Amino acid sequence: MKITLKCYGCKQEFRRTELVQYSGQGVTMHWYCRDCLQEKQSREMFAAKVSQIFGLKNPGPRIWTERKRLREKYGYTDKTIVDCLEYIYHVENKKILAESLCLVTPPTVDRMLKYKRMRESQGNSFIRAINTEQEKTVVSINEESKKKVEQLNPDDWLDD
Repeated sequence: MKITLKCYGCKQEFRRTELVQYSGQGVTMHWYCRDCLQEKQSREMFAAKVSQIFGLKNPGPRIWTERKRLREKYGYTDKTIVDCLEYIYHVENKKILAESLCLVTPPTVDRMLKYKRMRESQGNSFIRAINTEQEKTVVSINEESKKKVEQLNPDDWLDD
């Protein structure tokens, strides 16, 4: 058995222990290095989310070209692009006029990031409020149980 295998993505030779076997949405299993595996999973997530947002079966060449441009020009990740699309169409409620990433611009990404930070801080304050409420509940239950224990008399339970 060979000690090395070629990565299906970058075609470089790696030790068998450094590669991961992955099929994704396909049927055939392929060996990927860590970097190519992350890229493959990122592409699949991007394709699935964009298809869901625009109601497509698969993204077309225009969307892939725009994705490449956004990644090279601004350094956006697939997650940032998808989050921005969801923000545009679900939070700002803009109508979908064309299946395009043209609305993903630096000002829109900044608004999306600001919105996510605001939602996250609201979520954290909500969690803090729940935790303090739970602490109050625990304290009140413990106090009530102590009172009940003090009120019980063991003589009441003994038969004469």
